[in-house]
Order: sequence, then structure tokens, then C-alpha cells
Amino acid sequence: MSIFHFAFQRTKDLRYIYAIRLVRELANQLMVFFLPVYFFGLHFSFMSRFGLSPMKEGIFNVVLVYLLTYLVAFFSGISIAKILSKYGIRHGFLMGHLFYCLFVLCLYLSKDNPYLVLTAAVINGLQVNFFWNSFHYSLSRDSNATKMGANLGLINFLLNLLAMIAPALGGLIIVTLGYQTLFLMGLVIILGGVVFSILLDNIKVKDAISWKEFSTWLKEPGFRRLSLSFAGRYFNDASINLWTLYMFILLGSTDGVGYFYSLSLFLALFISYSAGSFIDKNKGHKQFLVSGGFLSIFWILRGFVFNIWSITILNAVDKLTASFHWLFFDRSWLLRGKGREALSYFVYREMIYSFAAIVFWLMVAVIFYFFVTAWKTLFIVASVGVLLTLLIREHKDELN
Repeated sequence: MSIFHFAFQRTKDLRYIYAIRLVRELANQLMVFFLPVYFFGLHFSFMSRFGLSPMKEGIFNVVLVYLLTYLVAFFSGISIAKILSKYGIRHGFLMGHLFYCLFVLCLYLSKDNPYLVLTAAVINGLQVNFFWNSFHYSLSRDSNATKMGANLGLINFLLNLLAMIAPALGGLIIVTLGYQTLFLMGLVIILGGVVFSILLDNIKVKDAISWKEFSTWLKEPGFRRLSLSFAGRYFNDASINLWTLYMFILLGSTDGVGYFYSLSLFLALFISYSAGSFIDKNKGHKQFLVSGGFLSIFWILRGFVFNIWSITILNAVDKLTASFHWLFFDRSWLLRGKGREALSYFVYREMIYSFAAIVFWLMVAVIFYFFVTAWKTLFIVASVGVLLTLLIREHKDELN
């Protein structure tokens, strides 16, 4: 059948990049999917001084961990980029995996000392820059521009395949064996990514990355517009993390959250398989605008679902639409990173993403402290975030 014909590239490095991404996503879907729930259930002794309700204390735990992560990520971005320039991209992958292992190890040990979660947050902020700047630079560099959508489509198909299985498995492990077993499994899986990282060619990049250059880029109208689209993407992604927590509060169990999230991904699986090649051949900007509009509406509707089946149906429809929308979005900004100063572009993109995260989590703190309808307000913020992603353009001089 023609739907299964996929013209993705099969170069050596791309194969290893796909493998690294899949190994990491398997660990993410097993562990990171449930981390907001884990953070929500922690108790930091200093929180009792503020007289918060259990709900607000749990939310502030989540805010504190992610806020610390992205403060570290933002302020370490330039320094880590200089390390990547000096030692090469392969070292970035290796350091990313090393820090991710330390991050998971701290989570594993946090059962007896919850403050280790804050140490884990600092380590996570460092690994974000090592891994994602190396990954995005390598994927953009090694992907042919005419096959970028197909390459992303293949990755997303495989990621959705993992996401269809891993959350249900992760929820089952938490219920039967506990979070510590889950973290231990994640640690073993991440070590597999180290093997594929060693097999990569070590590309060295000589970009003059600095705070001064970052400030100069931000003065360009086209880059500011691009920055808003990145911020919108983070608002959406972070809200999805909190949607996991919202489902847990409604359903009352981690295994239930995993089962129904996995079920909702089943329908989206084959859409992500075929959408990439379609986008390469048909730029589909109008379809991108329409899909963004629907995703924005779906966020508003999340505030009105209160049972298992409405959650499952909404998740499924959302994933079907998102399969196209985020493929177009990712293809556009990754292609824009080709050419001169490519590493600078991805480093500054990650810094903007981190700054957006800082703003988002401060907003979450304000929303849940002052607003009675906090969840609905949060979903409106996510809805606006999706609309901001519609500002993305493949070329900096493209206005329409």
C-alpha cells in the first residue's frame, strides 16, 4: 500500500540519531510522563510554612522543580555551547546521557530524601543543553531539506509507537513495583543511548556563540517572531505534562492514566507515518493554520471533560490533529537552522525555550495561587500558546 512507502534517509549517522532519540523517548515515556504526578506527591518540609492546601502544595512542588530546571538551562546555555564547539557534537550527546543518568539516579534516591529532586532538577537543566542542542543540530545537518518532513515523520511514527505502549507499562510498574523500580529501568535504558552516541561521527562546529550575539539576534524582528512561536510550543508542551497530572487527579490512579493515554495514541499512529512525506511535497500552510486552530480549541475543551471516555476521545482527536501540526512546525524551524551559524541557532532556540519555561511556570504559580478556576485558566494559556506557533516560518524573510 502506498501509505507505507516512506522516503526517509538511511545515512549512517541518521540511523544512530534515530536510535538515540528512540532510546531516550522510551525512557521519557516510562518515567518523565509520570514525573508531574511524582513531584505532586512529594513533601518538602519548608512548604508547611506557607499554609497551602494539599492541592496547591503539590502544584507548587511541580512548579519549583521545573522552574529550577529551566533557570539552570537558560543561564548555562552559552557556556555549554562553547564546550560543544570545543569538543564536538558527539561529546554533547555523551555528556547529555551522562547527566541524564545522574538525573535519574537522584530521582531513584529521592525516596528517602525528597530534596534530591532539587539536585536532579539542576542536573536536568544541564543535560537539556548538552543533549537537545546536539540532537537538533545533527538532525538538521544530516537531513536533506527535501526529506526533512519524511525523516521527522519516521521519527514521530516510532515515537508514537513507543508512546502507545510505554505510559501503560510505566503506570503498571508504578502500581505494582513503585517509582524506584521505574527509575531504575529508565537508568538502564538510557545507558543504551550511550552506545549509539559513541558510534556517531564527532562533528566540530566553530560558531561564535555569546550573550552579545544572542542579544543581537533578538533585535531582529524575524527572530523575535520565531521566538514567540518557540514560546508557544513550550506553553503547549508543558501544559501536556500538567494534563497528565490533571488526568491523575480525575482518574485517581497512575495505571489508569497510562492505559487511556496509550489508547488515545493508537489512532494517531499511522497519521504520523504518512504525514511527513505529504508535508515535504505539499507545504500545506493552510492546513497548518487549520490544525493549529483545532488544537487551540481542544485545549479549551479540556476544561470540560470529567470522565474516562471523554478524556480518551479528546486525547485521540487531539493526537490526530497534532500529528500534522507539529510535523509542519518542527520541519519549518529545523530547516531554518541549516546553513551558517547553525549551532548558534539551535543554542539560542533552546535558551528561548528555557526562558519561555521560566515565564510559564511563574504563570502556573500565580494561576493556582489566585484563580479559583485554575485548570481552565491554564488550558486557556495553552490554547494561546498553540496560536503563537502559527507564527513559524520556514524562511526568515517569509511574511505570509
